[in-house]
Amino acid sequence: MTQYDPEARIWSARPRPPVLNPCASVGQVLLNVLERTPEKFAQINGDTRCIMTCDDLRRRAIRFALFLQDALGDSPAEEGDPVVLIARNSDNVAPVAFGCFLAGIPLGTLDPAFSTDEIQHMLGIMRPRAVVTDRQALPSVRKAIDRAGLRLEFGNLGVLQMADRELKDPQCYSIDDLLVGNVSDATNTYVPVYLGDSERRTAAIVCSSGTTGMPKAVRISHAQLIAPYQRISQLDRNDRILCFSTLYWISGLQMLMTGVLSGIPRIITSQPGTPDHVIELCQAYEVTVLLVTPTLAADVVRRLEGSVGRLRSVKLFAVGGSPVPVALRDAINQRVLVADRGRCFVGYGMSETGPVAYEYVPRADSVGFLTPGVKAKIVDAEGRLLGPNEPGELLVRPAHPFLGYYRDPLATSGALDEDGYVRTGDIARFDTDGFLFLVERMKEIFKVGGRQVAPAELECAIGELPGVRLVVVVGVPDPAAPFDALATALIVRARGAAGDKLSAQRVLEHLEERIVAEHKRLRGGVIFVDQLPMTANGKVKRSSAKQIAVEKYFLNNMNPSI
Repeated sequence: MTQYDPEARIWSARPRPPVLNPCASVGQVLLNVLERTPEKFAQINGDTRCIMTCDDLRRRAIRFALFLQDALGDSPAEEGDPVVLIARNSDNVAPVAFGCFLAGIPLGTLDPAFSTDEIQHMLGIMRPRAVVTDRQALPSVRKAIDRAGLRLEFGNLGVLQMADRELKDPQCYSIDDLLVGNVSDATNTYVPVYLGDSERRTAAIVCSSGTTGMPKAVRISHAQLIAPYQRISQLDRNDRILCFSTLYWISGLQMLMTGVLSGIPRIITSQPGTPDHVIELCQAYEVTVLLVTPTLAADVVRRLEGSVGRLRSVKLFAVGGSPVPVALRDAINQRVLVADRGRCFVGYGMSETGPVAYEYVPRADSVGFLTPGVKAKIVDAEGRLLGPNEPGELLVRPAHPFLGYYRDPLATSGALDEDGYVRTGDIARFDTDGFLFLVERMKEIFKVGGRQVAPAELECAIGELPGVRLVVVVGVPDPAAPFDALATALIVRARGAAGDKLSAQRVLEHLEERIVAEHKRLRGGVIFVDQLPMTANGKVKRSSAKQIAVEKYFLNNMNPSI
């Protein structure tokens, strides 16, 4: 539970020592766990049915670590620049990641769905020693490397090709040739060295969400990757994890660590997440822990609606990445899972802080209690501390300190207050029982008639309509009032009869029934679109969505017949 100190006005989780040693390096902990059960499955490829045991994973990770140490010639005591991984979930992604951890070289992760501009932006920040990629991303990677003016210092290797021996390219080398072989002596005697202070040593560099602009490079320490797994005891040997996120997303990295450190296999796939694919993999591999975005979760609900089929093996249907409406949670519990076996599970966290809160005990609209070691406070616009049921900006001090943004000291200092708390940019509140409730992102709030409008409130109400697949509410500049905005809804209709029947008038009427406040009306109207701009992990790119709304609003008002 979350405890509250009324004098300090600070919330904190009850102490709970971690099971694994956060003072060690990630590589030391991983090898220790993998060596205990060499024949146990570590991952199963849902595309090829290829199985990798813990021993397979251990050997491949060691081979890549030895290759890095030989090719780069660096002492493990020197942190240096990262090796960047840009790849979908395939067999050798985990060995590459673990090999970097063992060698003491930071792992930078980007998504293969990134545009050339996005890859160039992040490579320009990270300045990597080498890039490991797959065929899908290779053209963009090549172009981005040239544009950024990078000279990769990887011996005579610049780009390593992920699991694709058939690609004939003299400047690329297959990762398979490095990881899959008959050499066993070195892997049997390999002992990772201690890398130093695990709270200050960078293990990974991941991207911030990028929903409001270009992402930033977030440094993750070894301690941050090790410590959260005190919840290991909640899983057992028969559990199996399915998560579609690549390692670009902190959720993908966390699910990789959860699987290995908990001793349970992950089901991996390089295919995009669709409702049919989710259902197929859950049924074929008896998945018990499922993590998806709210959009994909809603699609799964619709796919199973009216069907006798359910996800009978799933115990935890985790939904994260953006707010999860109560109606969606209820639909998952009532129409997707088997009663008394599984439940919808939400949490809250950031790349900068790691896990912040989990729904250990369900409460409507809440993301649960703070996780062990986390402290939090709520402040108003002037920085004054607030108490229970008073909404304000949420500031979080994780169990292990935020290391900052890579090569960006200005952004790092702006993210922290004088006490080392991370500014989340989220408006939130705690109730008197210590449950945390998220209200809105500060950057997404706009004003109508001088009064604040939180898009999440309107989106939640609109999302209750059965014909809505996806909705985002933005503020379009009001031509009659330069400092005000017109609330405008962009909606993607669901397929089928409900979506076909959905009209703008029905949306407006529903909002009038649900929300009384006049300043929260959709003065900018309802705009139906075929799709919304999304990040690679299923979040709406709000800056791009707002631009679409602005263009369509003014086009429609200049040409009423359109």
